[in-house]
Amino acid sequence: RSLTNAGDISERKKAKAKLKQLMEQLKMANEKLTVVGKWTRHDARNKLSVIKGNLYLVKKKIQGNNQLMKYLREIELACDQIAKIFDFASAYERLGIEERTYIDVGKVIEEARELSIGLNGIKLINNCHGLEVYADSQLRQLFYNLIENSIRHGERVRCIKVYYRPLGESIEIIYEDDGIGISEDNKSNLFREGYGKGTGYGLYFIKKLCEMYGWEIKEVGEYGVGVKFIITIPKVNNSGDTLYRIKR
Repeated sequence: RSLTNAGDISERKKAKAKLKQLMEQLKMANEKLTVVGKWTRHDARNKLSVIKGNLYLVKKKIQGNNQLMKYLREIELACDQIAKIFDFASAYERLGIEERTYIDVGKVIEEARELSIGLNGIKLINNCHGLEVYADSQLRQLFYNLIENSIRHGERVRCIKVYYRPLGESIEIIYEDDGIGISEDNKSNLFREGYGKGTGYGLYFIKKLCEMYGWEIKEVGEYGVGVKFIITIPKVNNSGDTLYRIKR
């Protein structure tokens, strides 16, 4: 039996050593991809700046030619969308890299509000102060994407409200606006990669981020009334980490 145990221990050591080696190789491959990704995006952004600079000069020269101006605006819009795709790639690349800590949701929403352009005339009610969730700095991007989604696609949004409510052994964060909402035809594809207007990555990123945190997200709003996103956070995850706490 002692020989069998010794053999088992030896096999386990070999397996652990092999796993460690594979993890190191994976880490090295990821680092290479990250460097290549950053360099490629940086170079491409420089080229986009050149394109947009020349577009500006051409637009000044052909003022009054509505047909050509229309084509140039479409090129400009395509450049903006490419830049947003680069932003998504950069954010997605950082998923799971940062060490998680407890973050005040109310504070993060305020930071997202400050970053959002186009909120003039839109009231944002933030009732999430005191709620802390186990997350990282990408949480700000989650709320920024939701706010931008309301601004760009809500059509008539005048009010955004974010609040939370306990639900048994979990808690729900609710994000809602009073815009046009989402039709039933679009709900099933809402979080799909590349779906929808714009780049199609904003809500996809939110879904992936929630999954990484161990949360769930769904949209239950009524078309014509507004969107209503519900993020459900369990009290404890499978690793035994407490995923939220409420500071009184």
